[in-house]
Amino acid sequence: MSIPRLFCPSLTGGRNVIPDDEAHHARQVLRIKIGEEIVLFNGKGSEAQAVVMALDRKKLEVDVTRRSEYPYDAAVQITLAVAMPKAHRQGYLIEKCTELGVFAIWPVETERGVAKPGAAAVEKWKRRAVEAAKQAGRRWVPQIETPQTFDDAMARRGEVDHAVLAQAGRESISLTKHFESVKPSDRVLAFIGPEGGWTPEECGRARDAGLSLVRLAQTVLRTETAAVSFCAAVAARFSES
Repeated sequence: MSIPRLFCPSLTGGRNVIPDDEAHHARQVLRIKIGEEIVLFNGKGSEAQAVVMALDRKKLEVDVTRRSEYPYDAAVQITLAVAMPKAHRQGYLIEKCTELGVFAIWPVETERGVAKPGAAAVEKWKRRAVEAAKQAGRRWVPQIETPQTFDDAMARRGEVDHAVLAQAGRESISLTKHFESVKPSDRVLAFIGPEGGWTPEECGRARDAGLSLVRLAQTVLRTETAAVSFCAAVAARFSES
């Protein structure tokens, strides 16, 4: 039987109080008992073995017995700057990209974007990412930011080693071709467009900013399919790194 894993963003040595959402899950779903061993992770590379010391309806308290630090858990740090799809497909995008090792997700506002997510949606995505990280055995949870404009995201090109814009068509190079210049431990920023596609003006601004236009498939993909495909392609390419 696997040891239960709980998310504890403020993880420290010694005694830790588990956040309410996780504590409720531990009590009602996992049926954790006092004296039981569990694993905690903070979503930023820290993981700890702990023992449950106190458990009631108001609190779950544990004592850390050993804590370890781990490097980032994917060969390449992928940041997705994505025009989020309609609400019923957003959770799928967050969940699957988390499982595939995405580092960060930046929701971006675009000319043809259909979704206008607010603070409540962002919090929901963060919870979905935590659950996906737990299921996948990840020690890192992707950083999910509040929505920003396309130009603001483009201005952050300097934070990464490579930046691409996913765009179907012959004018784009294949993602496989672009991978020839990407090395393990590189940071990659990928812009994933809305259902209506990028406008010519947005593609032009991307080129002016030094981004490469890449195609992910011979067909036109939905936003969430493109995001997952990009992460899956990177994971497959560097699976032996």
